[in-house]
Parts: sequence; C-alpha cells; structure tokens
Amino acid sequence: MNVFVIIISILVSVICVLLALVQHYYFITKFYKKPSIKYNSPEFEDLIPSHDKKVFELGYPINVETYEDTVLNDLTSALNSQPKEHSDTVKIMDRSKRKMGTDSEVYNTIQAALAFKMVGKNNKAMKLFEHASAMAPDNADVLNWYGEFLEQQHHDVVTADELYFKALTYSPDHKAALSNRKRTAPVVDRLDYKLFKEIDNLKNVLKDRMKLDNFDSVKKQAYYLHIYHTVGIEGNTMTVEQLRYVLETGHVVSGKSLLEHNEILGLEKAMQYVKLLTRTDYIGIKEILGIHRRVMGHVDPIKSGVFRDEKVFIGSHIPPPHGEIPVLMENYIDWLNSEEAHSMHPVRYAALAHYKLVDIHPFVDGNGRTSRLIMNLILLKAGYPPVMILKEQREKYYDALKTANMGDVKPFVRFVAQCTLQILDMYLYGTRALSIDGPEHQLMEF
Repeated sequence: MNVFVIIISILVSVICVLLALVQHYYFITKFYKKPSIKYNSPEFEDLIPSHDKKVFELGYPINVETYEDTVLNDLTSALNSQPKEHSDTVKIMDRSKRKMGTDSEVYNTIQAALAFKMVGKNNKAMKLFEHASAMAPDNADVLNWYGEFLEQQHHDVVTADELYFKALTYSPDHKAALSNRKRTAPVVDRLDYKLFKEIDNLKNVLKDRMKLDNFDSVKKQAYYLHIYHTVGIEGNTMTVEQLRYVLETGHVVSGKSLLEHNEILGLEKAMQYVKLLTRTDYIGIKEILGIHRRVMGHVDPIKSGVFRDEKVFIGSHIPPPHGEIPVLMENYIDWLNSEEAHSMHPVRYAALAHYKLVDIHPFVDGNGRTSRLIMNLILLKAGYPPVMILKEQREKYYDALKTANMGDVKPFVRFVAQCTLQILDMYLYGTRALSIDGPEHQLMEF
C-alpha cells in the first residue's frame, strides 16, 4: 500500500513538473519570441527627416500673418489632375445626411428611375436612384437596383459591388444581390490586384528617382505637408507655413490655440519615433503605446500612452468596452506579427492594421493618428513610402471606415491603396507644385 502511494506521488510530481515546463515554454513563446519574418529594407525611411536634418535654411522670410496656403491648393490641383480610381465612382451618400421617405414615395421613385433607364435617359435615372437611396438607405431592393444601374450604364463595378454588399447587410437572403455580388466580387478582386501592381511599379520608379541630389527639397516639403494633413483631418486649422514656423523656430503662432500647437509638436515627435521603429522586426504593445504617448503627450500627458478606462462613442459606432481592450490588443498584436498578415500585399496589410486598431479604439483620443502612424510604419518597413491622407479626403476616409464597420473592408483597403498611388504620383509628377520656397526655388519638373 505504501509503495503504491509513493509511486502515485512520484507520478503526480512528474506531471506537475511537466505542466510547469509547458507553461513556461508557452509564456516564453507567447510574449518574448520574436517572429522569424523579416521585413524588406525600409528604403523610404528618409522621407521622415531626422532631427539633425529637419531644420532647413529658409530661402525667404516667414510671414505667418499674410501667408496664403498656395502649397495646399497647388498640391491638391496636381493630385486631382491625375485621379487614380477604378472607374468613375459614384459617391454613396452618408446615412447621416439622408432624409427618410415613405414606402410609396420610394416605390414611385424607383419605378420612375427604371422607366427612364429603359428609354435611355440615364442622367434623370441617376438622379432618381440617388434620391431613392437617400430616402431608403436600408432598403435592399433600392441598393440592388442602384448597383445594377451603375454596373450596366456606368460600368462602375466597384461601387456596384459595394451597394450589393450593403443590400446583403440589410437582407442577407436577397437573391438578386447574392447573385450580383457573386459575379462582381471576383472582378473587383482582380481590379484591386491590378491596383497593387501599379503601386509596386511606381514604387520602383520612385526608388530610382530618390537617388537624385535635389530630392531632399521634395522630402522637406512633403514632410511638412504630411504633418499638416494628418492633424488637419482631426480639425487643426494651422496652415503649412504656420506649422513649419512652429517646428523650425519654436515660437507660437498668434491666434492659434495651445492645443493646435501641441498636436503638431506631438505628431512630429511620433513621426521621429516611427522612423526609429522601421529597423525593428516586431511591433508590440510597447511600440503602439510609445507612438500614442508621443502623439498625445503634449495634449493630454495623463491619458497618453495608456489604454482607456471608460466607454466612448464614435458617431453611430460603439467601440468595445474598455474591459475587453487588453485581450483585444493582445489578439491584435498576434495578428500584426503573424504569418497570415505578412503574407498579404503590404498595402492591404497596412490598411487592415489601421482599421483593426481604429475598430478596437484603445485610447480615449488620438486613435486615428496612432492608427495612421502604425499604417505608415508597416509601409516603411516593407519598403513603401508613407501614405498621406489629404484633409479634403476626410469625408471619403470616414465613409470607408463606416463601410468597414458594416463588414466590408475592401473599400477601405482600396482607399488606402489609392492614397498610396496618390503619394507616389506626388513625389514623381507633382514636385513642381510642391514647392514652398517661392518661385525662385522651383523644383525640377519630372
């Protein structure tokens, strides 16, 4: 009996030791093991100037009181002259701006639109379809008919695919929408693949172009524009020249709030930190908190670099409860460093990383800026230039995020891809319009 007890005790002890070893091994691999995946050389990291290269000699005196922001207008004009869309995409109206109509009004409008379509009066049909979708934004039949019209008459398969998806969101068993999306989804995937290929080709051209000696001037101007648009999306009203004045002289701009100054200083610090992170193989909680700490450190030192401990509301979207954030962020980090994520095209990977972090919304404020910096960190690490989302694209940017919240992330990935093409075009073809040093310092026109 005593021998049996001794044997049982030994077995239990051995099992406990084995369990402890397994637990130790799991802990080490879970929290300390770095992924074997290697990023490409961050060839465009120098698009973020280092501190010792950031301050450039001014070729003319700064006058922040009378300066007109011709830089933004010139840049926007240059970008608009070379649109990069799959097709003549029709804007889908935001639900918050729509007016609801009665069922009979919607039905009569759709019947009239279909009648105009039959006789070839497509302009009138378009207006009626737009009106019907404004009155009934959740009506699957309206969304499907509108999509069919855009696909057949305007050959806009991308927007049609989005409308079919929205129809299925409100009516998952809608037969016509199911059939239509089964047809359009593969077509849209092929168009997206073509878009990625175009990005890769232009990226290689830019890699060679950056060897030119005068490209430092382009990088300088793009750096300030990047800060300008990133804080501008959040409502900052400083001009390019004003924020340049703040960063280069350390002085304040009269008439601008302390908050606006601090947003610019914080983003500049965060961009410098992102540049340091481009040489690391792993993006973890520490790195994300470090980015947020710099983004919001001057604005809200207490809540910067820490996860929120309160509930927040983002329009109609309600982010997860704060109690779930630690687990959600651990899952996010696992995905961020996974083979699955690294096997994607870098632009798709960066866009999804942006959206997933915004969806978790781990911070009280600064989530958008932090997510865009994570997106650009991924692009830089993969050998792509950082993306600039223009202030003028704010509505389209948020609309794409709303569509992703409904379950379709393709429009947001496509939006980021188009912004990537936009920045490549800016560096390659819009350099003359980028000059902020006056007409006597014009850049060479490529």
